[in-house]
Amino acid sequence: MPFSMVTYSRRFKRANIYSDGRCNFRCRGCSYNLNPPTKASGPALLTVERVKEVLTELDVERVHFLGGEPTLNPDLAEVARFAHKELGLFTKIGHSNGSNMPPDHIDAVSVSIKAFDDALHREYTGVSNAPVLANFKTMYQRGIQVDASSVFIPEFIDLGEIERIVRFIASLDPEIPYHITGYVPVPGAPWRAPTREEVEEAADVARRYLAHVTFSALTQDDLLHLRERDVRYQSVRVA
Repeated sequence: MPFSMVTYSRRFKRANIYSDGRCNFRCRGCSYNLNPPTKASGPALLTVERVKEVLTELDVERVHFLGGEPTLNPDLAEVARFAHKELGLFTKIGHSNGSNMPPDHIDAVSVSIKAFDDALHREYTGVSNAPVLANFKTMYQRGIQVDASSVFIPEFIDLGEIERIVRFIASLDPEIPYHITGYVPVPGAPWRAPTREEVEEAADVARRYLAHVTFSALTQDDLLHLRERDVRYQSVRVA
């Protein structure tokens, strides 16, 4: 499966390698529904060899794999091996639903844990969370640097569900970083956005169990202009 693009952050010496955006979850509140990504096609797609060439030309220390669910890309393993073993770079899957284990030569993974309750997870994503929880535990046990996040949705993924998620994470290690994102309404979904105070309350619940908890309560406008307003997301396309 070719890659769709590579972007570069000079500030963070980071290359971001994007797969084509496909995902094996069907999350009802997915933020991609606000601004669906345009799939590249034809000559715009990047081969593994082209991605390797780009990496060797950049002044980078880190490579982040993004775009839909990166572990669905069978070429991820080879690019990760090249970046990690041949170039000595730190490799991270910047966002994963946790449904698949990462390949070798991945140093870190950010996992979005949608819900701890399996029925709730199925209602939200269409699939079971059993592989997610098992894979998260295995990643941690194998020494992969894991962090986790969840979307707080009032009256759905609520305070009780956040508490169940963080208790699971804390059972592995209370030092695992955790981020709570306030839900941003998307077309076709029935839920409202939480207030900042509600998201902060969820973070307070998480802090009873975990040492490193952060939260964000973005508006739809914030989310759509994230790259303009947050230097962590600013990069230029190089391929």
